[in-house]
Amino acid sequence: MKTTSDKRNRILRRTALGALVLITAMAQFVPWLPVVYGARAFPLLVLVAAIAYYDQAASAVVYGALVGALWDIASPRGTYHAIFLAIAAFFCAMGVRYFFNRNKVSKVLIPVALTAVYVFLRWALDTLARPDITFAQNTTMLLRETLPSLGYTLLFAPLMFTLVSLIVRRTSRRQQRVLAE
Repeated sequence: MKTTSDKRNRILRRTALGALVLITAMAQFVPWLPVVYGARAFPLLVLVAAIAYYDQAASAVVYGALVGALWDIASPRGTYHAIFLAIAAFFCAMGVRYFFNRNKVSKVLIPVALTAVYVFLRWALDTLARPDITFAQNTTMLLRETLPSLGYTLLFAPLMFTLVSLIVRRTSRRQQRVLAE
């Protein structure tokens, strides 16, 4: 049976993660993050990967859908972000739970895989689906915008993983037991 402190810690964790989602969304959507030679950063992708790494699968899916819905609302062309991020959060959480060990390698692989799938899917939908764009323009867009966006986004991975780790650690039941002893 859950105690009152467990419920309080869970509410505190959900509130802190929700605030982190809103702050990160503002950082991504308001032009605070510079566009470097056409490359844009997507720190919300890394945040969803970090939440899926540290939290339970059900809450990771909810946060993925929430982040995707915020992204769809802020996007000038509402697209597939809510569905994509909910599914991605589910697979990241299940991968951490059943296939990966919680170590530094999986902390690198999960955001790299999620960001790579997103930026290449975005590139494919933006360029390959349009018949008026030539092969040279497709390749130029891939090399000048898509691949640098992948690297630019991954610069946020250490920060996001650290913040989510601190939130989860401070509000976990085990931490409260250690503090009580």
